Amino acid sequence: MLESNEKLRYLANHDQLTGVLNARTFYEVCDHMICVARRDSKPFSVLFVDLDHFKKVNDTYGHDAGDTVLRAATECMSGNIRECDVIGRVGGEEFSVYLPETDNEGAMVLAEKLRAKIEDLMPVINGKPLRVTASIGVASEMPHHVSIADIQRDADHAMYHAKQEGRNRVSSLDAPCYVEQTISMERSIAVS
Repeated sequence: MLESNEKLRYLANHDQLTGVLNARTFYEVCDHMICVARRDSKPFSVLFVDLDHFKKVNDTYGHDAGDTVLRAATECMSGNIRECDVIGRVGGEEFSVYLPETDNEGAMVLAEKLRAKIEDLMPVINGKPLRVTASIGVASEMPHHVSIADIQRDADHAMYHAKQEGRNRVSSLDAPCYVEQTISMERSIAVS
C-alpha cells in the first residue's frame, strides 16, 4: 500500500516521459524556494531552455525520435546541474531550471555549459547521430520577481532573444521584459 502511494505521488509530480518535475509541481516548489530566498536575502536565477527546431525532429523522424531527443536532453541537463537546483518540463520541448543562491554571472556560466553539452549530445536516430541544440534564456533576481511566474517570464523573453539572434545560444536581459518592451516602443515612436 505504501509503495503504491509513493508511486502515485511520483506520477502526480513528475513528467512521465522525462522523469523531471511536471509544470505544476515545478511552479509550486519554486514559489516556495523564492519565498525562502527573499526571506534570507539570497540571490536566485532561472534558466528557460527551449530545444531548437524540435517540431522539425518530430515531423521528419517521428514522435519516438522526438521522445528520444527529449529524454537525452533531460538526462544531460539533470546530470550537469547541482543537487539543489530544480528542473521541470514546462512545455513540449521547454524546460525551466531554478538555481538557488546563484547570481546572473553564475547562471550564465551554467547556461553556457548546458548549451554546449546539449549540442554535444548527438542522440542516435534511425542509426544516425542527430545534432540537437538549445536556446537558453537567463533571468536573475530582480525586485519584481516575487513568484516563479515573474522571473520565468523574463527568462522566457531572454530565450526569445537567443532564438532571434540565431539559436543555439544563451541570452540574458539587463532589464525586466516589460521595461525592455517599453524602451523598444519608445524607440519606435521616436524613429517614426
